[in-house]
Amino acid sequence: MRICLIYAPTSGEFIDPVEFNSDLIRSETCSPQLGILGLAAITEKLGCVTTIYDPNRAFFRFADAEGEAQILEFAEFAARQIGAIDADVYGFGSICSAYPLTLRIAKRVKEIHPDSTILIGGPQASVVAEVTLKVFRFVDFVLRGEAEESLPIFVDELSHQRRFERVPGLVFRSILGVQRNGDAPIITNLDALPLPAYHLTGELRGARTAALELGRGCPFACTFCSTNDFFRRRFRLRSPQRVIEDMSVIDSEFGISDFDLFHDMFTVDAKRVRTFCHHMIDSGKGYTWACSARTDCVDQELIELMAAAGCRDIFFGVETGSSRMQKIIDKHLDPKRAHEIIDIVERAGIQSTISLITGFPEEQWDDLNETVQFFMHSARTFRSRPQLNLLAPLANTPVHLKYKGEMTLEPLCSDVSLQGRYQHPEDIELIKRFPDIFPNFYLLPTPALDRNLLVELREFLQMATLRFRWLLAAVDQVSTGFLDLFVAWTDHRKSVFPAVVGPDLRHYYRTSEFQNDFIAFLRGHRLGKGRKVKIFIDFYERLDATESPSECRVFEAIEPGVGEPMVLGDIAMRTHKSRVVELRGNLEAAIDSVRECRAYKARPSLHFYVVSQADTEQHPGYEVSNYIAKVVELCDGRRTIAEILERLRDVISVSPQSASVRVYEALIQKARSEGLIAIYRTVPAVEVSLVGGLAVVECSEIQAEASRLNRSSIQAD
Repeated sequence: MRICLIYAPTSGEFIDPVEFNSDLIRSETCSPQLGILGLAAITEKLGCVTTIYDPNRAFFRFADAEGEAQILEFAEFAARQIGAIDADVYGFGSICSAYPLTLRIAKRVKEIHPDSTILIGGPQASVVAEVTLKVFRFVDFVLRGEAEESLPIFVDELSHQRRFERVPGLVFRSILGVQRNGDAPIITNLDALPLPAYHLTGELRGARTAALELGRGCPFACTFCSTNDFFRRRFRLRSPQRVIEDMSVIDSEFGISDFDLFHDMFTVDAKRVRTFCHHMIDSGKGYTWACSARTDCVDQELIELMAAAGCRDIFFGVETGSSRMQKIIDKHLDPKRAHEIIDIVERAGIQSTISLITGFPEEQWDDLNETVQFFMHSARTFRSRPQLNLLAPLANTPVHLKYKGEMTLEPLCSDVSLQGRYQHPEDIELIKRFPDIFPNFYLLPTPALDRNLLVELREFLQMATLRFRWLLAAVDQVSTGFLDLFVAWTDHRKSVFPAVVGPDLRHYYRTSEFQNDFIAFLRGHRLGKGRKVKIFIDFYERLDATESPSECRVFEAIEPGVGEPMVLGDIAMRTHKSRVVELRGNLEAAIDSVRECRAYKARPSLHFYVVSQADTEQHPGYEVSNYIAKVVELCDGRRTIAEILERLRDVISVSPQSASVRVYEALIQKARSEGLIAIYRTVPAVEVSLVGGLAVVECSEIQAEASRLNRSSIQAD
């Protein structure tokens, strides 16, 4: 049998150019989908000719080639590509946010291959299986839940006697109508499952991180979560030996030593976590890994052991900073203890992601304020990344069933499931017609809170944290109530852009215009007058006024090898599109004052920072000396080394003057060695070895001159 398995098309939600051109969205939506990869390994073992189609990478190739004008035609494009794969069964994965697009693609594939079998599995299809078959006639089967054991039975019945009532977890049509078989048994021995079929996609070639499943099942029952609908409540872990074995295989084949370990509740059983960590340490492999955890299932001792075993990142689903709401949603975390765990993780050198949710029907203003304060605690913690999401009523969860009659549909609703700025018109039509299949696109009632304010708060906090997190945290520390300041900001924003709502509101917050407007608002606000906030305002205003380097001259150039000497015709450019900021104040000291919640003692001395476009969230700038700042500023991607040397004569005085060339080249080499600039060569070195009578300086000479630099008399003008 020939089987084509298709990833859920998460990237196809992002039809706005600002979104589909985002490196962040591209990396987030192109993650491996372990469910499909695991089932592909199973069907290969059955002897089936197995193909995997990745619509996410296909979407970005399509977007790059066709642009905005044709982006709405992606479903047709993907269906034709899938249809070109000759298969008996087309098996689609599903998640809630991409389910409308998945169904549209599946429908077109069925039209191309009417005799083929359309099978859908995954979390979303599992919870809306019967209604999916009733509404969408082109879907032949839905296989619910964990399918590693039920899929082989289905394949056998499809190939032979077609007694589909024998397939656990299957939903199908018969002469009696849509029939639902009993649940498939859970997979008790996860070690018996084969390694995911990464070889069928090639997505690990050149990757820095690989995904591996660590376990399944969650013993908790939060009212908003659908994990138990798919993996059930029985907690299971793979053995440390098997996980390390899979890591070693991936390391050997792809050279990857960093792993994302997937399991919502890895740390529920602390004893087994300790066993895992000791195996990781004893293996001597030095692998690093990320996982998920609850803040009430870890302590300082365990976190320190995890750090020693290679843990680099932990995802915590805290959801709300309100003790009252913790009880209402059946999460039952202690927010105070969660604060302490974030700090313990920080001290252990582990990064953390803190996920919070607003938009619960029972939520009050005080609850929201406590959640925002929890967000800010994470924002001022150096290695922590806060997230604020709007509640998505996932299908058949308790919160959905309780409020399904009160849901409303608006242009921009939930963000728990990566909803894009715009929805395809055909997706919107499906969502409107079948709210029971697509409830996650709806909003639940929030009688005590303004839903429009919640939508804007989410957009504001997410983008402000990415653009100027330390300014945001500083403002929070000097204000008497951050939400009150936010309300004042929205009043100001409405006076500037009164008609911005829904998708246009999201677009606004993703532009530099938002940053400029908010900083201007703060400049005129009383909070912007204090030292602690003012230094950040000054920094971001100066950053906005500086110019990024140009790539026009280095587009087709090559970088000389490590240790290869510079030549005068080489072009120097700042790395990561960085900019140089001159600031009268110590940014490092200001950040430390925010992290430690203390006053900032301003000392108006001159400091210089190289600010990378790729890393402004965690730390806004890399401090350098005034000499290096002058060099880096001149490396704009347009000037050659010879031109930079000539310009340095005007800004840095060297005594004796005869040593100036060697000193300038030593400074350039130092900036290069620290990764602040890159050197590009457009023509062979022999053709440009001499420019203006200045000789090439070999690397050994440059290093010697750099050593002598400390004894030189240099003044920057």
